[in-house]
Amino acid sequence: MDQRTRNTFHPADQADQPISLAALIEGCKREDRLCQEKLYMHFFDQMLAVIRRSFSDQDAAMSILNNGFLRAFKKIDQYKGSGSFEGWLRRIITHAVADYYREHEAELNIQKTEIKENLPELYANDPMAYKDLLQVLQHLPPATRLVINLFIIEGYSHKEIAKMLGISTGTSKWHVSEGKRILKNLLNIQFSA
Repeated sequence: MDQRTRNTFHPADQADQPISLAALIEGCKREDRLCQEKLYMHFFDQMLAVIRRSFSDQDAAMSILNNGFLRAFKKIDQYKGSGSFEGWLRRIITHAVADYYREHEAELNIQKTEIKENLPELYANDPMAYKDLLQVLQHLPPATRLVINLFIIEGYSHKEIAKMLGISTGTSKWHVSEGKRILKNLLNIQFSA
């Protein structure tokens, strides 16, 4: 067996063996379905968590996730190996979230509900525990929750958010300000009880 043959990835030969991330990426660049499936499964939980911070609806989250991965597979040749692949994929998923919001904005605004006076009891003693924060975020109106997630958790600027969502930077700033105000009130209600 020559050197080139030994270094070639053959999914059928290695179906049950662990595959490096670099080998998966190279396989995806060749449109190898097994590599795409393994990459999808490898990052499934992490990318779904990114989406669930903005959308609690499971069907919407799965739709966004699948669209995001489809885009990633189509653009995978653009990943040149500089920087983290996870960061590159997260950015694509975040844009899929923004696109979903823009496509369904009217529908999401109709579904917006009044914030309840009594927040469901949080199960951890630490008021800033990550799971608790995610639970509290679910009580924000959809647009505000998305902007808060993009600005505070994902680290996008107001200018980037405005461009992604097709809103003004002032509107982005308002959503962050309003979201912080609502979150503060919700946390005060919960922890003063």
